[in-house]
Amino acid sequence: MATPLRRHQNDTKTFEELTAKEQALSVNAHTVWYLKAARAHGRRIGMTKATEKIARQLERMAAQVRNLT
Repeated sequence: MATPLRRHQNDTKTFEELTAKEQALSVNAHTVWYLKAARAHGRRIGMTKATEKIARQLERMAAQVRNLT
């Protein structure tokens, strides 16, 4: 299997190489980033339209997470 590419020059580990705690911190950071991006998107296109679309996307993602085994 090919080695995953690192996203930044200073990355020293791939996600798979992180400890469970480091992975949890990374997932949390990405979740916070996504929420900030959703808010910014909502300000740009209108909160009502954006929140419905983003909520549907998050519901689909949550369903995928629930089905992980």
